[in-house]
Amino acid sequence: MITYPRFLDRSQTPVVRLVGLGNAGVHLADRVSMSRSLDIETVAINSDQQSLTSSVASTKISLGPLTTRGLGAGGDPEIGLDAAKESLADIEAAVDGADIVFLCGGLGGGTASGAGSCVAEAAKKSGALLIAILTSPFGFEGRRRSMQAALALQEISSHADAVIHFENDRMAELSAPRPGVAETFSACDQILAGCVEAVVRLISAPGPMGVGLPDLLSVLQCGDGASLFGTACERGDNRAHEALEGALASPLLDRGRLLDDAAGLLVHISGPPSLSFAEVGAVMQQISRHVSESAILHLGVSTLPEADAPVTVALIAKCGKARSLPAAPVKPPARPAPPAVPPAAGEPAPSLLADDPAPAAPAQPTPPRPPVPAAPRTPKAPPPETKPAAPKVKQETLQFEPVARGRFEKIEPTIVEGEDLDVPTFLRLSGKKR
Repeated sequence: MITYPRFLDRSQTPVVRLVGLGNAGVHLADRVSMSRSLDIETVAINSDQQSLTSSVASTKISLGPLTTRGLGAGGDPEIGLDAAKESLADIEAAVDGADIVFLCGGLGGGTASGAGSCVAEAAKKSGALLIAILTSPFGFEGRRRSMQAALALQEISSHADAVIHFENDRMAELSAPRPGVAETFSACDQILAGCVEAVVRLISAPGPMGVGLPDLLSVLQCGDGASLFGTACERGDNRAHEALEGALASPLLDRGRLLDDAAGLLVHISGPPSLSFAEVGAVMQQISRHVSESAILHLGVSTLPEADAPVTVALIAKCGKARSLPAAPVKPPARPAPPAVPPAAGEPAPSLLADDPAPAAPAQPTPPRPPVPAAPRTPKAPPPETKPAAPKVKQETLQFEPVARGRFEKIEPTIVEGEDLDVPTFLRLSGKKR
């Protein structure tokens, strides 16, 4: 059962907290902390003390100082889990009092894969709405890291209200054809930060068509496949069209072709007070060309007070098979009524309605009913002609009675109880009845 938090009233500003777990999560927390467009509390949690020292997050937690000694988990999720259990009190204090918690991290290693489920469980126990934004490792990082990432994703998903999962191989397409290492990871951090900004903006920004958390959750939970995301900001005369083209240019959308498989789509358009209804209609008309008719579609429009604010188009979708509504119970077929039997003399006719029983008659001996004539049987078709069977040959019985006694002709036979014992037994018994 989905439970929505207590801050659905837009007059109250929700407390949003971003928890960056592991090296990738700490980098994302730093990028969001340096962003001036969002007012979000950031928490950096890592078992690597060197990563925390250079972080600019508002809150830092060294995970498992006795377990890891500040040297990291070494890619072992078991060490990451033990470190999280050691620092469980600090984790619970970091998520306490938040209305929305974004759990961000890169799966496949030791810290985020091992401690992710522990942090997610602590956030849910605090009563916050938990949205997990996770990435899977690159394909060249090996099969073991991929298996660890898949297992960690399953464990975190059991606690999170919504999961936005991205693949690093696809996000790397945001950079140049021959990018450097720093540029590739910066592009991945940028798209994750943009996803956090888009979710916070569509929840908190005022406007004529607001989007609430139930709309966001219905989209993120309607499918069982990968998550899709794209956002862009543009200014100028053709700002709405160019912003949509920039959002669709994201590798996670593939120029909008992946939206054909989307089970749900949330579109959020924000801009200055000069944002017109025609611009919103043109954006939605173009998006409808990519989305199937069965997809769940939510639209949100918000306005900003700044006159020079850009027009921003954000798309959040979930692929996979849409969860269908439970089917209505099928009634069992009615049993065929028995053949009508004419009532006997003096007996009332039976009622035609099954639910309308006939009035009870005084108890009288029922006269015997006349026998019901049997229905005529349909004559069976004659069997196909077959060839006459061949006559059986009877074997003649051989005569085993001795004709002569040979060399024993002049010897007296041995007669016992009227039987000649010189005759073989099978011959003596052949003529007797058994």
